Amino acid sequence: MDTIDAVKTRISTRAYLDEPISRDAVEEILDIARYSPSSSNLQPWGTIVVSGDERRAITDLALNTMMANPKGEDDEYPIYPADLPQQYQDRRAGVGKAMYELMGIERQDEAARQAWAMDNFNFYGAPVAIFFTIDRLHGRNQWASLGMFMQTVCLVAHAKGYGTCMQEIWAMVRKSLHSHLHLPDNEVIYAGMALGVADKSKTINTLRTEREPVANFSRFIGF
Repeated sequence: MDTIDAVKTRISTRAYLDEPISRDAVEEILDIARYSPSSSNLQPWGTIVVSGDERRAITDLALNTMMANPKGEDDEYPIYPADLPQQYQDRRAGVGKAMYELMGIERQDEAARQAWAMDNFNFYGAPVAIFFTIDRLHGRNQWASLGMFMQTVCLVAHAKGYGTCMQEIWAMVRKSLHSHLHLPDNEVIYAGMALGVADKSKTINTLRTEREPVANFSRFIGF
């Protein structure tokens, strides 16, 4: 698989086969991804990889936390700004609408919609989860570097036949997860990522989100 194919065919995988992934396989993905670019080569990223009983324990922690507080924990790094402009709200709503339609979940079926949302915390059944961390002292440039690293992990995994799904929803239980993992105060968990073999029989894995044309987000000067 070449780079262009990897970029254009990678998706957010939301259903996985019950197939384990070895530590060696995950380490190989991360060993390649460490060549991602970063500002002044700071390489500000950290990863925490969990599987087996620990993965299940984290799922239980998240579900119990959300049961106690359905709105999630207050957090210094919210997933979205409070005043998200309408064009971005529309894109966000469009993805949700497309997912629910694929799964046959009606808009008024709140129980089914909530159950689907909570499956995020089970990593959609993926056997491995990766949490991405960064030192609290870092600024926007370094957070951008972390994002590039995460993208590289996704592309490498995809090239090796694995599915992934980046999950910012972990911000809703970030405080509890931070405590559970016994992380130092300066280390921030940004997001999680599901990793596994995609279940291609599941309709949800046929979802392909729309992308804006180049003309809608680019300006060319001097051509």
